[in-house]
Amino acid sequence: MEIQLIEASEVIPLRHEVLRPHQPIETCTYPDDHAEKTFHLGGIKNGRIVAVGTFSNRSHETDPELTYQLRGMATSPDVRGEGYGKALLEEARKVLAARQARGWWCNARLVAVPFYERSGLMIASESFEIEGIGPHHVMVDRFARKE
Repeated sequence: MEIQLIEASEVIPLRHEVLRPHQPIETCTYPDDHAEKTFHLGGIKNGRIVAVGTFSNRSHETDPELTYQLRGMATSPDVRGEGYGKALLEEARKVLAARQARGWWCNARLVAVPFYERSGLMIASESFEIEGIGPHHVMVDRFARKE
């Protein structure tokens, strides 16, 4: 299983297919996609990107220790259950640890909450609605402190 850094333009097709299929493709480009500290990861199978995730240097408003936000996490339906999402998050943790991050957060769709919980994240908010997308929870991944 291959997980690697990819370009911002490479995440757009899968974001559109999985996350916003009934919206214009322009809605799949996020403001921080090209920011200096943003990084994009892709899961590759047979030369094709089958999973994506974008980590932007954006602290959570109520917890400044959570210095990165995951956005646009998507896995192609034909490889779900094969471990690409889990492997992508494991690689992200390595990248974030190298950047000395203490943790990260995301707005998780309700259907994705069980996946994130299995990956070690915790629910950190009540359910809330993102217009045009649906109900979400804030979820967090805190790294153990090394004293």
